[in-house]
Amino acid sequence: MIYILYHNHDKEAIEEKVTPLLEEKEYELITYPKPDFTPEGNSILITYLNDEYLREFIPRAAKENWTIGILPHPEIVYTIKGLGISGDLEEVMDEILNKEENQKLDLLFCNGEPVFQAVNLGHVFLFSEKRKGKNSFFQEVSNFIKNIRRLSSLSHQSYYLSSEDEKILHTSALGIVVVEHPLSSVVARRLVSKSAMNDGIFNVLILSPQNLLELFLFLFRSLLPKRERIEKLPSFIGHIKISELKIENNSEIKFTIDGQKESAKEINFSIEHEALILHQASIYCTDENGADEKKSLRANKLPSGEKREELTKRKLPILPRATTEEFQELFKLLRENAKTSSAYIIMMILAALISTFGLFADSSPVIIGAMILAPIISPIVSFSMGMVRYDTNMLKSGIITILIGTVVSLLFSAGVTIFVPLKSITSEIDARLTPTILDMGIAVASGVAAAYAHAKESIAQSLAGVAIAVALVPPLAVAGIGIGWWDWEVFSGAFLLYLTNMAGIIMFAGITFLILGFAPFKRARLGLIYTFIILVLVMVPLSLSFNRIQEETSITRKLEGESLNDLVLRDVKVRYGTPLRVSLKLVGTQSVDANEMQAIKEQIEKDLDRKIILEVVSAREF
Repeated sequence: MIYILYHNHDKEAIEEKVTPLLEEKEYELITYPKPDFTPEGNSILITYLNDEYLREFIPRAAKENWTIGILPHPEIVYTIKGLGISGDLEEVMDEILNKEENQKLDLLFCNGEPVFQAVNLGHVFLFSEKRKGKNSFFQEVSNFIKNIRRLSSLSHQSYYLSSEDEKILHTSALGIVVVEHPLSSVVARRLVSKSAMNDGIFNVLILSPQNLLELFLFLFRSLLPKRERIEKLPSFIGHIKISELKIENNSEIKFTIDGQKESAKEINFSIEHEALILHQASIYCTDENGADEKKSLRANKLPSGEKREELTKRKLPILPRATTEEFQELFKLLRENAKTSSAYIIMMILAALISTFGLFADSSPVIIGAMILAPIISPIVSFSMGMVRYDTNMLKSGIITILIGTVVSLLFSAGVTIFVPLKSITSEIDARLTPTILDMGIAVASGVAAAYAHAKESIAQSLAGVAIAVALVPPLAVAGIGIGWWDWEVFSGAFLLYLTNMAGIIMFAGITFLILGFAPFKRARLGLIYTFIILVLVMVPLSLSFNRIQEETSITRKLEGESLNDLVLRDVKVRYGTPLRVSLKLVGTQSVDANEMQAIKEQIEKDLDRKIILEVVSAREF
């Protein structure tokens, strides 16, 4: 027997749309609600009801073990999507009338009410249920913009999650979404695997970003046209697969069940396995024996302890903030690194000696070895952390240790220079006499790398590479050589490079620590301003030096390969000074006398429009 359940206000629709599809089948029309109605055995109850009435009817049908079929109704949204059935009236009626086997579906309940799509707790706007109509990409973009406007007002709430009176999790989150299967939301569709509605479990997604930046990036990623599910959940999203769950809070929890607003201090979820007998196809019930799913909990990176308490007391910060628990070990390490020790002094002396000998020997491998040995990068990073945290003890210890290391290196490099009977500028020494803005770029990148390597214990081994990249000791050793030679040009050029490296590291290591959440911006502001001023002062001579190098390169390019009086200019080198010093090789078929050289000098001066000192090597071509 077939029964058609409908409400009185749908009588015309039943007569016009539904009954003509029954062909010659026997059926009986039943108006809803009818509390005393009981169908005959082996009957099929076909409903033409909206979401509101189905919310009442389906739990009763499941309890009584009735076999039902659900026809699409103009006011049905959540039931159709939630149960995964067709929205085409003729197709659904054909399925119901001709399908031989039933499908048994699980029913999810929240505080005793059936859930067809989702339960949303707190701020889970990005997991919102699908409304009428199909969301286009442009609608998703519009929703994204609306969500961005709301980000500044977001804050965490504390949640206790338990099952069968056993605590599962105590965390904080913007919100929680509970679903049986993927919904129409573009985000949820990428986070929940396509699960069956006869597996006896439901999915709990815990949205717990700890800063607005990672939430913004995730929202933006969700807009991308690629529609595949995200295999690896972002670290700030917890995922629980379970059959029973209780969520509590110290205060009233606001939540929605399929868009209907509710509030309670305790929310209980349960699932009735294969409770609903459906005489039509459901895309979420493809396996008669149910999906081979197991309960699971992936929430190890959600906030707990001090982090949880901190996130519930204030609005969500723009950038990440580390708690005392998270940077306790790092602070302990940096405080130790900021202190002057005998081992530090000895290593600085050895690094300075090795570097000085390597500079005189013009040996790059020896100088690289000195870079690795030198421990001065550590107190500089400690000073940078002291700056952003405005930790006076760390600042004092760090600057004293840096000054001691600097003075020790200069003294021992100068001492070696006095006793070494060499006074020639090797290529390694010369490379450290004219720092430019490019060196500042190296210092900036090295500062970021040094801070990040200290903050991330897993990549601490990269500190040796940072030490090589920024090369703090070789410029100090060259400055010490300048002292030993009593040569201001050598000392000033090398020491400027050292100051460039140190200022760049301090400034950008501090900014990196700030971005990683080790200090609030208000506290770091004063230290960053002072460091920025120093950085600007250092940039002035660097800019002049860079312009000078550009000019030297331009002159070299202009003269190299030029022919003057049947002579070709080769191996042109230019050194800035007053007047400009130009070294080159004259290549020709005949020997060059003094008059010809003077003529070439005058021609070069005319071309460059300035006086020069010309250093010439003559070579004959055979």
